[in-house]
Amino acid sequence: MSRKNGLLQISNFKTTEMYKRQFVSLAENVFNIKNLEKYAPFMDYSYVNKELVYRGSIAFFMDEYLGLLALPYQNMGRLDLYGRPIDIMVIGKNGYTRKLSRGEYVIMWDNRSKQALIYDILQYSERVSLIQRTIDINISQQKTNRIWRTKSENKRTIEDLMNGISANDEAILTYDNINIDDTTGILAPAPFVADKLSEQKDKIWNEFLRLIGVANSSFQKKERNIRDEIFISQAGTIASRFTRFNSRVDAINKINDLWGLDLEVEYYDGLPTTLNVEGGELYGQDDMDTTANISDESSES
Repeated sequence: MSRKNGLLQISNFKTTEMYKRQFVSLAENVFNIKNLEKYAPFMDYSYVNKELVYRGSIAFFMDEYLGLLALPYQNMGRLDLYGRPIDIMVIGKNGYTRKLSRGEYVIMWDNRSKQALIYDILQYSERVSLIQRTIDINISQQKTNRIWRTKSENKRTIEDLMNGISANDEAILTYDNINIDDTTGILAPAPFVADKLSEQKDKIWNEFLRLIGVANSSFQKKERNIRDEIFISQAGTIASRFTRFNSRVDAINKINDLWGLDLEVEYYDGLPTTLNVEGGELYGQDDMDTTANISDESSES
């Protein structure tokens, strides 16, 4: 592999890793547990979110000294008739281990399908990075012709011309004896498609946001968007949100019942889910003062 190809492969890898970090960060920070610091001051909730995204589940249990904890676990071998573990071993980063039997722990799943989200995140990061690298190459190809044909004695002069263009020089000097007619650009710049690729990248972004339950602007923007139209367009988002939200609610309810706590699952519900409503149509903030929340109304319906 040439040095140039090696650098391109590194750039491709860095771009994929960049989007992976962004997608993982979004997926991890969609939900919060209210009152967690009150009962679990030692718990690192960011670690809990990361384990849910990467492993798909985590075990909550009560430690006599540290209080409520949540750690990854391994099945000890026995399963019930639904395939759920009976005995587990929780494992901490510092070597902390503890065997727990049913009734001593509660497993929280990232979603109702009980599958880790990281595999979908890797797919989306690869797709988005592929489009972004194609955009970078397409923009780079707009600068000048890529293949030139000329006489051998003009090779150095043409190289100087190409270097000047690549360096974005405003003025390029050359010799007076060069014959431009003997120089031909065989391969013209590629057609500019970066704008279309950007639209496709936005669609994949919105598809990922739908997957993790974040409201997005995938609907066609109009001067006035009917409220029902937006709700319908966000149906997939709401369904994805509930499959992750309800699995956490189920676990938190069991935790509250088992140890007498009052924890509560919260969804980070900010812009753009808070919209102004009047007569079934959505307006901007300058049009009126009454506000309505999509997530609240969708959960009531």
